[in-house]
Amino acid sequence: MELQEFIKKTVKALEEYYGENVEVKTHSIYKNNGILLQGVCVLERGMNIAPTVYLNDFWVEYEEGKTFGEIMRRIVEIIEKNKVTKQLDVDFFMDYEQVKKKLVLRLINKEKNVELLKRVPHLEFADLAIVCHCLMITEEIGNGSILIYKQHLENWGITEDTLFHDAFKNSPAIEPYSILRVSEMVKNILSDNVREQIDEICEEDSAYKEELWENTLEAMAMEIEEKHVPMSVLTNSRRYYGAASLVYPGILETLGEMLQDDFYILPSSVHEIIFIGKSEGIEVATLNDMIEEVNRTQVEEEEILSNHAYFYERKSKNLVSV
Repeated sequence: MELQEFIKKTVKALEEYYGENVEVKTHSIYKNNGILLQGVCVLERGMNIAPTVYLNDFWVEYEEGKTFGEIMRRIVEIIEKNKVTKQLDVDFFMDYEQVKKKLVLRLINKEKNVELLKRVPHLEFADLAIVCHCLMITEEIGNGSILIYKQHLENWGITEDTLFHDAFKNSPAIEPYSILRVSEMVKNILSDNVREQIDEICEEDSAYKEELWENTLEAMAMEIEEKHVPMSVLTNSRRYYGAASLVYPGILETLGEMLQDDFYILPSSVHEIIFIGKSEGIEVATLNDMIEEVNRTQVEEEEILSNHAYFYERKSKNLVSV
């Protein structure tokens, strides 16, 4: 079954399940790095927002043998779990004076977003691109954002210079940068998993359970420090599209001062970057091999930032691709 036929079948099933009090809508959504997804939402009468369920992966599962009934049960579960009960106030988006207070920067791959960047205000940063988003953090939708298009600027009657001036001013305050050792980052990532494993082997009221959890994480961090070249992670306070912290005014100088060295930048993903001093002696080819391997095996296509490293020289304050 072709994807479009699967979408039509899904829409019909949702219309039959929910009845006449809803409108089932489909739309194509371009995500980062040129990824096109097909979404469906069930819009209740009187509401202006509904959760979108992306159907591409469900279609693949259907082609691989999952029953349509099983897939529909999962789609309905997602819709019900994320159902919105209040109208979303979008009136503020008509007023730039309100929008500019919520502007944040995002750093994306330029080559993978060529078509998107034709319609979006952007600045070049090495071989990457800086774009702007308006944060939408609400009770109804949780954490979200709206990508700013050139058409928005026309509606507001502002220039790209104004947009980026405000975004560069506000973004570091709204999403301040954060620097962590790689070992700290791993500790944070594995924390919940380690706690679950300890809960399985320790009694509910075990007095040393918390101590065991902390000691286990600390031991893991020490092992990482001992076996790996010292690296640090730059992200933002939400660790979401935190690689944009790299373009904050003065941040490159700050990292160089911290290391007291020229340094390499490894684009881990759009959410964080890793930086390492030149004096650690790692060859550029090794760094690039590492980045390519991680992107191929660990990072979702939508979250890839770049396939190669960058080098920052403190004296010239010059950032180049390597």
